[in-house]
Formats: sequence, C-alpha cells, structure tokens
Amino acid sequence: MKYEKILETLQIIEGELDDAVNQLPDYNANTDTRGSIDGARYELYTLKDEIERAILDENQKVTLDEVMSTSPTLAKGL
Repeated sequence: MKYEKILETLQIIEGELDDAVNQLPDYNANTDTRGSIDGARYELYTLKDEIERAILDENQKVTLDEVMSTSPTLAKGL
C-alpha cells in the first residue's frame, strides 16, 4: 500500500473519530469513552504526521542520474 493511500485512510478514520466526539452526549458517565477517543485521536495524529513526513522524504529523493546530469556550474548555484 502506498503512503498516499494510507494517508487517505487515516484522514477517513480521523473524520470518523471527530464525528464520534461530536455525537457523544456530554455526560459525566462518558468521561472514559471520551478519554479513549482522545487517545485514539492522539495516536492517529502521530501516525498521520509520520506518514506525511515519509511522503515528503520520498518526494525529495534525488537519483544518481539527476546528480550526474546536473552541471557543476549549476550545482555551485544551488
């Protein structure tokens, strides 16, 4: 599975967790449930951040061919 597909799935899960929080009645009896949802959201945000970083890192990889085709004069300006 590609990182982009994983990120898309995580965004769907994030929306579902947001809906769960919004639909949860505001009773003291729901404190544990709200805590569990908040814990899941935290883990989701952490994983989502890691996936986004992996996508950015993957997009910034430079191939050997790209390095070899860059002129030395141009490389000095970079």
